[in-house]
Amino acid sequence: MSLSPQSWSPFVLPRATTRLVTAAANGHAYRLSLSVPKGAPPEAGFPMLLVLDGGALFPTVAETERRLSHRSEVTGVEPMVIVGVGPGHTEMYDTAQRHRDFTPGPPLLAEDAGRFETGGAEAFLAFLLDEAIPLAAGQVRVDPARISLMGHSLAGYFALDVLTRRPDAFAAYAAVSPSIWWNPERLLEGVAGLQETPAGVLLAVGRREQNDAPADERRNRRRMVDAVEDLGARLSARLPGRIRVEVFPDEDHASVVSVAAVRALRLATAT
Repeated sequence: MSLSPQSWSPFVLPRATTRLVTAAANGHAYRLSLSVPKGAPPEAGFPMLLVLDGGALFPTVAETERRLSHRSEVTGVEPMVIVGVGPGHTEMYDTAQRHRDFTPGPPLLAEDAGRFETGGAEAFLAFLLDEAIPLAAGQVRVDPARISLMGHSLAGYFALDVLTRRPDAFAAYAAVSPSIWWNPERLLEGVAGLQETPAGVLLAVGRREQNDAPADERRNRRRMVDAVEDLGARLSARLPGRIRVEVFPDEDHASVVSVAAVRALRLATAT
C-alpha cells in the first residue's frame, strides 16, 4: 500500500497556542506558548505554571499536565494553565539568551566567565511579572494567588534567586537540576536573609549528575547533587515544612526534567 504525501500533516499540540513578544523590559524577543485546560475555569481561576526554556520544556510539561489532570483525584494534578517562555525562534535553546536572562551577574568561577553577556535576571523577571503573565491571563481566567515558576539548570538557578530575593513573586518554585555553582554565595546570602513565605519549593536533581557521570568531569566538579541537598537543608531550616528535595536515582541532567515535571505540577496544584 502506498501513501501519497497528502496523507501526512504537521502534528499540532492539543490545546496549545503560541505568539512572539518583544519585551518592553529588555527589548528582546520571546516566544510565549500557552496551554489552556478544556472547560470553564473555577471561580477563582485556573492555577498557572510558568515554564522557562519553553522551547525545550513546554511540550513536555503541557502534555504531562493534560494527561494527569484528566484524573486529578488519582494523580494530584488539577487542570492548570501552562505558559512556556522561550527564545523568539523555534530552536529548543538559545545559550546566549539563557546566560543573559537567568543570571543576576557573572559566575563566581573564572573558568565560566566571559563567554556570554550576563546580569539580565532583574529585567527578565520584570518581563515575566509585568508582561508575560498578564498576556497569558488575558486569554483565560487565572488565579493570581496560584502562579508558580519552574526552571531547569541555569533557569533553576534563576528560580532560586527569585525565591531568595523576591519570595512572594510566585506561589511556588520548582528548581530542577539548578546551576547552584553559578554563584552559590549569592544564594546562601539570600537564604540567610529569607523571611517567612507561604511559597512551596521543590528542588530536584538526578543522581547520575554527580559521580555516576565519569565522562562529564565538569559537572562532577560542580557537585550537582551535593549542592542541591545542602541548599535544601538550609532552606528547610528557614522555611520548615515548605521545602521538598528529590534526588532521582536513575536520571541525568537531561532526563530528570520529565520525571520532575510531575512533581512540579503537583506542587503547583498544592499551592
